[in-house]
Amino acid sequence: MSKNYLIYPCRVMRITQSCSGTTSHLPHVKGYPSDYPIDEGGEDTERSYMYCPCDEMKIVRIYGVGTKGTNTLWLESTSPVLFADGTEDFFTLMVIHPDDDDLKGLCVGQVFKRKEKICREGKDGATANHFHFSAGKGRIKSNGWIKNSRGKWVLTVTGRACRPEALFFIDPDFTRVIDRKGISFRTLPAKAYSVGNYRVSADLLNVRKSPSLKGKKLTFESLTSDAQRKILALSDKKKNGYVKGLCFTALEIKSNWGRTPSGWVCLDYCEAIE
Repeated sequence: MSKNYLIYPCRVMRITQSCSGTTSHLPHVKGYPSDYPIDEGGEDTERSYMYCPCDEMKIVRIYGVGTKGTNTLWLESTSPVLFADGTEDFFTLMVIHPDDDDLKGLCVGQVFKRKEKICREGKDGATANHFHFSAGKGRIKSNGWIKNSRGKWVLTVTGRACRPEALFFIDPDFTRVIDRKGISFRTLPAKAYSVGNYRVSADLLNVRKSPSLKGKKLTFESLTSDAQRKILALSDKKKNGYVKGLCFTALEIKSNWGRTPSGWVCLDYCEAIE
């Protein structure tokens, strides 16, 4: 993924209240200044994680841990991102309700890479586990929030708070949509791959029998002798998949999958080389 696309930060989208929700969000939108929050309920079988939605984000403020204040986390992109509305700017995300057990392990200045786990949904200041997301263009402004004319704490950024559909793409290979509460999100543009040489950029990349996440994962013994030799040279251990730095040739392309001499791999976790 060459462009710094902003993707939805959860593996499951199950929005329980949109920014127009009458339960608690409408005063955010109707007050001055305003923001446009959504509540994300996750998979609803456990405390689901949120992930870094762009190439890199850092924590710029943490509030509430160990106090009566509702736990809140602010993250800011370290470089401009490409938003779903076609504009580019820095990105700030305010996350409310994570529990103390997660936020105690985080610190201001901590940096996360794309699709890296950040924290789990919680219910600090809420009745059920969920994330309250407010997002906007630009960097954090002042301490990141202000009470608006309707008495709601809203996000403050150097640009402006935005509706989620103006910011986030849905990456269908990363996020499974259960309920979008009628919000029309754009799908991440498919990257065009071609046959040729690639280098693995993930720590460990599954090799599959077919070009799908449902395809059977191949073991070390199922790989070609050349792949086995490269894996041992790079990791000094037998691994069930291609290790970081391993070079291979994609002989055939199907969407974002490449067929290698051993099997199929997802090219989203690789970089093209000459």
